[in-house]
Amino acid sequence: MTDTKANANDDILPCNHPSVSGRERELRALTDVVRRLIGLTVTNTADASDTVALTAELSAVADRISAHVPNPVPPRLGPDRPAHGAFDGMPYDVVHGRYNPLAIPVEMHNEHPKAIGIVTFTTPYEGPPGCVHGGVLAGVFDMVLTAANLLDDAAGPTVELTINYRKPTLLHTETRFEAWVEGRKGRVTTAAGRALQDDKVTVEAIGKFIKLEREQVIALQRRAAEGRSTA
Repeated sequence: MTDTKANANDDILPCNHPSVSGRERELRALTDVVRRLIGLTVTNTADASDTVALTAELSAVADRISAHVPNPVPPRLGPDRPAHGAFDGMPYDVVHGRYNPLAIPVEMHNEHPKAIGIVTFTTPYEGPPGCVHGGVLAGVFDMVLTAANLLDDAAGPTVELTINYRKPTLLHTETRFEAWVEGRKGRVTTAAGRALQDDKVTVEAIGKFIKLEREQVIALQRRAAEGRSTA
């Protein structure tokens, strides 16, 4: 998370998700403000009275936003994958979602045959003092390995993920995640990856994934939607 505001000149691509389409720039700005608030919440030293006043102000804003939340809430995934990006149908993803303030977010691109994720972790993602939480690193690997699978037309749910922490991954330092497909056997794909800071490997990962056909993915989304509607 960065303590910055959305740049009005950013090239924001259209999103096909029904809860985002038509307000991409505006929702991106709201997301960036909330992301900024998360960072400030874990770094501020306001005294008790100021903290009470700030909480009251933010609670009022939260109440205004809650009036615009439908039941069921919007799904994390969009109905279709748009042509301009494999993950653009996942606007609320917790790792790279541009419209999820919990997301770092990781910048994803391809250097075929590798999938690449670039990110600078900040204080909200801290585990050991000055270092990134191991669970956060595992979550990023899960997504970057999936991106590598997409390059090989082998995307599907994770069934096994092994993380080897070689050395601490530091906060406030650019981290590069690399992932590639190592092999396929039937519906099972094995992908591997590593994280680097200053060209030094800090973490390695290997995962196994099961490929799903499009109809199976649609069925999963339908069941998830039904679960939300009965919650």
